Amino acid sequence: MGRKDIYAKQYIGNSAVFADLFNMLLYQGRQEIRPEQLSPLDPVEIAVPYGKMGKGLALERIRDQIKVLSSGEDGRAAYLLLGIDAQAKTHYAMPVRNMLYDSLSYTKQVEDLGRQHRQEHDYGESSEEFLSGIHRGERILPVITAVLNLSQEAWDGPVSLREMLEIRDRRLEPWIQDYKIHLIDPHRMKEEELDLFQTDLGMVFKWFRYGKDREKLEEAVRRDRHAHAVSREAIRVIESHTNSRFPEEAKKEKEEAVDMCLALDMMMEEARTAGVSQGISQGISQGISQGISQGEGHLIWVMHQNGMTAAEISRVTEKDKEEVEKILKRKKM
Repeated sequence: MGRKDIYAKQYIGNSAVFADLFNMLLYQGRQEIRPEQLSPLDPVEIAVPYGKMGKGLALERIRDQIKVLSSGEDGRAAYLLLGIDAQAKTHYAMPVRNMLYDSLSYTKQVEDLGRQHRQEHDYGESSEEFLSGIHRGERILPVITAVLNLSQEAWDGPVSLREMLEIRDRRLEPWIQDYKIHLIDPHRMKEEELDLFQTDLGMVFKWFRYGKDREKLEEAVRRDRHAHAVSREAIRVIESHTNSRFPEEAKKEKEEAVDMCLALDMMMEEARTAGVSQGISQGISQGISQGISQGEGHLIWVMHQNGMTAAEISRVTEKDKEEVEKILKRKKM
């Protein structure tokens, strides 16, 4: 398991983040699921579907996270299994993969019931119950799996089994079962939805969504209510999945959290310094000798090529942003 996967699993394994994610998926951000209602389960799903006496094909799959949701004051009335599969890149077979995860979860519940009955020598009252391994009317817990897109690119794969199937005879469609994944993709969410998260998960999603547009990222970060206290676990996810590097000074400012506004200021200052230095050195090396206006235009273009936005160049060169944008537009043509 790579460092990127470890950081993602650690972060989403936090019950507050886990509950926040499912409250958005299931209840449009309303706080219906509380962290204290969640209990972790073994993420390894192992089953020999209906195999007897050691026969059958053994299957093993490892989820990123799975928890049981309980109700009641004692927290013992389990009524739902919630799983998360975090993806750093689009997985084009995700409907089949998740269908297997959920099937194994259901199979395991059936096998556990059967094992319990055998241990208690309670084989039921009919041959059908003996054959099934479970008793008539027994129920198992429903499973909901969320697919989390932790990428700077929008998910471009199938979100249902139907999308993967080649159905040549359309008359068969009513008979072919479908399976849909529950995709959580920050690139598909509305901007106002990103502000509904109660944890810094919203900040993580904003970084994935706007990370390639520095101006939009800065705006999104500064208006986020969690911007001044982002957990180190969230920072590790952002750094490992987006190749971003937060200044060490910003990470040392607070013991348990990072002030994203401060970090962003430091990052922008570093970028400005590097951009100006690179622009000047390249401008000199290329021998700009055709007038001040052309030299400034070249310098502005080089700064832009080194990652600076029009707004940042405007602040450094003291030129109007509109003038900078016109110069960049001419250079692109």
